[in-house]
Amino acid sequence: MNKNRDTALARYLAGEMSPKEEIAFRQKLEGEPRRLNDLRIMEKTWKQFDQESAMEKRDSGQAWRQLRRRLNHDGLLEAPVYGERTLWQVPGLRIAATILLLLAAGIPAVYFGFFNGRAAVAKYSQSAEIGVKTVDLPDGSRAYLNEGATITYDDNYTESRNVRLEGEAFFEVMSDPMNPFSVRSGKIVVSVLGTSFNIKPSGTSDEKEVYVVTGKVQMSVDHNSQPLVLSPGEVGKTSRRELVTQPLKDPNYLSWKTKEFKFVDADLMDVLLELEASYHVRIHTENIEPDQMKITTSYSEQSIDAILETIGAAFGLNVSLRDDGYYLSN
Repeated sequence: MNKNRDTALARYLAGEMSPKEEIAFRQKLEGEPRRLNDLRIMEKTWKQFDQESAMEKRDSGQAWRQLRRRLNHDGLLEAPVYGERTLWQVPGLRIAATILLLLAAGIPAVYFGFFNGRAAVAKYSQSAEIGVKTVDLPDGSRAYLNEGATITYDDNYTESRNVRLEGEAFFEVMSDPMNPFSVRSGKIVVSVLGTSFNIKPSGTSDEKEVYVVTGKVQMSVDHNSQPLVLSPGEVGKTSRRELVTQPLKDPNYLSWKTKEFKFVDADLMDVLLELEASYHVRIHTENIEPDQMKITTSYSEQSIDAILETIGAAFGLNVSLRDDGYYLSN
């Protein structure tokens, strides 16, 4: 940190600068958009203190102790501390008192990042609460989130294309050889240049699966020095911290996204379970044995209602919709 900049920031936030000084102060930051953004966050926080009597509502004592240790470490304390009540009465600590309010607001990272030349990185998060959600990323890449999935990325995403994933998602990644795209899901990291692939949990919470549709991806796991390169049609899986590959055998692996289904001599029970997972509905059976009934069929982008009516007609079953889901019955 720098004492002169420290003083200028405190005077600016406290309103002790002349109009000319304020203009000069902001002009110095015009060429540094990230610091300018940090300053706006600080200004907003300062105004909240004025409006909410924040010094009375927040734990300023704890914040002050944290600040004092940091300032003392950086050699910015020029006067002894006589106690929190006399904070504003100690000339050498008026600057610290100003910054104390920011720390009490819970944004010390913004303050120290401002002086160290680092931006306070904002995070963006998107979740699929019901059904499938499409998320367009800043670089033109697209993520399809299956129900319950969440994707998170930083506001500097276009500079470093890194995202975090919880749950299952399918990615269509724009090609950028100079800026690889990576997804972290649990302990695995998938890195690509431009491709389309799917990531989902497999077995236990620590195990993941990656399926490649186009291009190639590199799959790695924490504390494992041997990454796995996957080609189209291959599935990579984590197994006890090891990476294994296998060909895709399930024709309905991506049906939750594509709504394309293919069943060959399949048990009706398996078909209904696949439809439940893909359409996020409940399907009940009454007075029938679906595991004893076989079906060969395919569906393409049809509604769940249309598919169930087709199944009902094929087996002579009644289809009804109730409060807790669909019912197939004799």
